[in-house]
Amino acid sequence: MDSMDVAFGKEGDGKGYYLRCGAEAGIPGLSRIFDMFSEDEGRHADALRALQGGARVELSHSATLDGARSILRRLSVEEAALSSFNGDLGCYGSAMDFEAANVRLCGQLAREAGAGWERELFLKIAAEDEIHFTLLEHMCDLLKTALPAGAGRAGATDAN
Repeated sequence: MDSMDVAFGKEGDGKGYYLRCGAEAGIPGLSRIFDMFSEDEGRHADALRALQGGARVELSHSATLDGARSILRRLSVEEAALSSFNGDLGCYGSAMDFEAANVRLCGQLAREAGAGWERELFLKIAAEDEIHFTLLEHMCDLLKTALPAGAGRAGATDAN
């Protein structure tokens, strides 16, 4: 299996994983952010599928950063809303590991790309995955400060 096949598989896996995390979060705002991540991973998988089929691909702009920032700002001032969290903080760490691996893989694919537009596609996917990583980090930090020690039970399994 080559790097492109691995990247395609990871993006597809990420879409389903984020849907599960969103369903388990128990907080509408966090669920919405996970839905945005899932939509992005689906866009990435679609772009990679088209590229594998020989198409020239341009990835549309993601609204995830702006949408998630707005949600996180609201949640940071409404800490009571976070008390209904019933997910697993460990899944956030797993998701961060997943995104970091995707960034490295897309960086490798960008270095190996033959055409400039392919390089740009891989770099754009990597940039969006970096945004996901940073947002996950903020989500985790927000939950850690709002939850009692030891809260955050087992939830969605690892995306890798």
